[in-house]
Amino acid sequence: MRGIEWLEGLANFEADRSVAISPVDLVRQAATVLVGTNSGMRFIHVAGTNGKGSVAATAAVLLGDMGFRVGLFRSPHLCRIEERVMIDATPISTERLDQELVQLATLTDQQLVPRLTHFEALFVATLSVFALEGCELAVIETGMGGRDDATNIIDADVAVITSVGHDHLVELGPTLADVLDHKLGIVHDGAAVCLGPLDSVLRAQAADRLALNPTIWIDDLEFERFPGVGGQEIVEHSALGERSFFVPLFGQTSAWNALLAIYAVEAILGRRLSSERIETGLARLHLPGCFEVLRGRPIVVVDTAHNREAAQALGATLIETFGPGHSIGLVMGMSHGRDPSDFLLALGIASVDSIGLLDCGVPVKDLVDAAVAHYPDIKVMDWSVELRPVGELLSSLDTEIVLVTGSHCACGAVLCKDTPTLLLGTP
Repeated sequence: MRGIEWLEGLANFEADRSVAISPVDLVRQAATVLVGTNSGMRFIHVAGTNGKGSVAATAAVLLGDMGFRVGLFRSPHLCRIEERVMIDATPISTERLDQELVQLATLTDQQLVPRLTHFEALFVATLSVFALEGCELAVIETGMGGRDDATNIIDADVAVITSVGHDHLVELGPTLADVLDHKLGIVHDGAAVCLGPLDSVLRAQAADRLALNPTIWIDDLEFERFPGVGGQEIVEHSALGERSFFVPLFGQTSAWNALLAIYAVEAILGRRLSSERIETGLARLHLPGCFEVLRGRPIVVVDTAHNREAAQALGATLIETFGPGHSIGLVMGMSHGRDPSDFLLALGIASVDSIGLLDCGVPVKDLVDAAVAHYPDIKVMDWSVELRPVGELLSSLDTEIVLVTGSHCACGAVLCKDTPTLLLGTP
């Protein structure tokens, strides 16, 4: 797999924040050479601190259910890099990805295109795959921010900003206003825009920036939620009539994300979707690591929350779904210098009985200190050196519910099937 080996040898900002990203113009130059300029694809572009992966995947599923050939670019992945490049809800093959990366590597070696970072090269190769495979529509999730992100070489028909929160403040901040400014950078002239919940100050900032863009504000929608088994019923009230549909997702934030995806799809198609069309499309929806419930003993909930706002939403959804009074165990690992104490405080779970800790970048010692500070009587286990099967480790927490969270690394350790007998693989 020469192309994938070449990709893995590139500087990787996702793994090393000291890596300098390329100017968007250089990424566009590489894409023009590899892909050309007349693919005919139309785009939905999704940015946001939290929820962008859920919105992007939901929009792609809805479009695919209506018969369109749909590409979906996501980041990061849980188990395999091919998960980032999907066509019609299926990851492309390793061989197909490698083939396209070989082409880009050859052009780079011949100095016909600039040398890109790992994420940038993967995105350029993805656009080429989508074009060659005949995708009519593509849903693109940003890597980080928006304005300076490699994905901003596209001129999207619809831009979605899911949320603005306290993550990547070093790179995008220091204020939330700065973060919003980066994310609004994906909105180009004439694009329709769908915005998630914003406080009054950020909303005023967005309104000023989007004065000439047709905009849907999630805060202005009227809807009710009715949580149930396997998800929730959403009843939406509007001047165009009432819609009611079941969403196989849990919690308030997931309801917002589903509505953002629905409105983004309606914006790019130029028509309103019926309740039946929405419910039929969403019946196929599966979002690994998005409050994913693995039934058994114990019940395992896997959620990739990794910052303050995501932790708050996760804690609220856990209580709404299962109610209070259950014994809870945590499996937790965090990356990129994130603050475990801030995360646990935001999670808002009153009592945790035991915790299994993973080294995903933040040292286990720091995780232990944060866990003991919040839960003085907690049973602590260092799983970064464990070789026991995943199921045995989860059972060793001895709780009714186990919540796996804090990073894609921690969630992937439980969900990934390519190393089924080990939690993190052989050291």
